[in-house]
Amino acid sequence: MILHRYDKLSAINMTNLVDVTLVLLVIFMLSAPVIQRSADVTPPSTDQGRIIANLDPGNALVVEIDAFGNINVAGNPVLMEDLSGIADAAISSGRGEAYLRADRDVRYEVVAVALGELRRGGYESVGLVQEEREAEQ
Repeated sequence: MILHRYDKLSAINMTNLVDVTLVLLVIFMLSAPVIQRSADVTPPSTDQGRIIANLDPGNALVVEIDAFGNINVAGNPVLMEDLSGIADAAISSGRGEAYLRADRDVRYEVVAVALGELRRGGYESVGLVQEEREAEQ
């Protein structure tokens, strides 16, 4: 008598399985654009500060930004609007590399705009320079 009752329920109900699968599919489709991935970001290592001493102003354009957002090129103050023209002139004079040296307290927006202006001036890639960290004792 017990065996006859379970014989009737031996098939899997596919309707519930399809419903759950479709609901999960919709949830994943809606949430995929919202998820931000930050695993692709690799911060620079701190032992690369030695490059500052090796930069030759005759071969490379070095742009410095202080903590207040003031821009200097070769020790002379420059406006952000003039940076693309300076980059264009530097490429014309044979300076094939550009480096940006920014203070650690400067706003990221200023650095991003400066990188955009250097790119508009003709530099496809710009090196970001950092100070060498003191050895810990």
